[in-house]
Amino acid sequence: MDPEEPEPLPEGWTEGTVRSNGIDVHYTRTNDGTSDDPPFVICHGVFDDGPCRTPLAREFADEFDVVLVDARGHGRSDAPAEGYAMAERVADLGGVIEALELADPILFGHSMGGDTVAATAAAHPDLPRAVVMEDPAGMLAHEESPEELAAWASDRIEFWHGHSKAELLDADEEISSYVADGRAELARRLADARLRVSARISAVFASGWVDTGETYSEIRVPTLILKADGDDAERERNREHASHLPDVELVHVDGTGHTVFRDDRETATKELRAFLDGLVE
Repeated sequence: MDPEEPEPLPEGWTEGTVRSNGIDVHYTRTNDGTSDDPPFVICHGVFDDGPCRTPLAREFADEFDVVLVDARGHGRSDAPAEGYAMAERVADLGGVIEALELADPILFGHSMGGDTVAATAAAHPDLPRAVVMEDPAGMLAHEESPEELAAWASDRIEFWHGHSKAELLDADEEISSYVADGRAELARRLADARLRVSARISAVFASGWVDTGETYSEIRVPTLILKADGDDAERERNREHASHLPDVELVHVDGTGHTVFRDDRETATKELRAFLDGLVE
């Protein structure tokens, strides 16, 4: 395989594109689209794309119809000149769910994707079966202004786009760390995503994140929040955010950072599986 070629999909997985909210949105699926299993929709974090969450999707592919969505400006989805605020991301996701006829989906999102699934569940309370958020952006303590974060994002994307895939496996600190600890496939998928991401997505940072008080209070379904480790003060702030949810389980995963599943896959997966099992009991 050419080292610059994108990573192939796992055997039996499929991909496609649907028209949603005026753009083409790309998705990856862990089956051929005829599965009767409950739908489990994964929304990635900023800079990533759907295939970056392949390890998570593999864990649940035998029990769920897992659909990984590329957010606008990411992966193989369109990157329009504008439209990166929350309302557009919610409309994009809702259109994918409708086009694929996913009934009562479990919505999972990391960081930016965590905000997207929360806002979607708040805007359409009868749509999801449950919500899972991995270190959602709206709960993070952002010290920089939206403008500063947007400038930082632009700089990062310019750096990535100045390298080849092979070079990023060594030049990018995060990606190279996964190579070093034996997760080369994940590293290659992250490199693919960094090369695909559009510079236009810096507008995501400029538009800001959800107000947890306003958004979380409108969610009516069981919700699991898997949060990064933190000191007592941080954990108390997180509990305050989570308290706006009427039916919530908040779990701080010891020793993890913003990428909870990548930092402690075993514990995070165990917590998620227990939550999902509880939905059908």
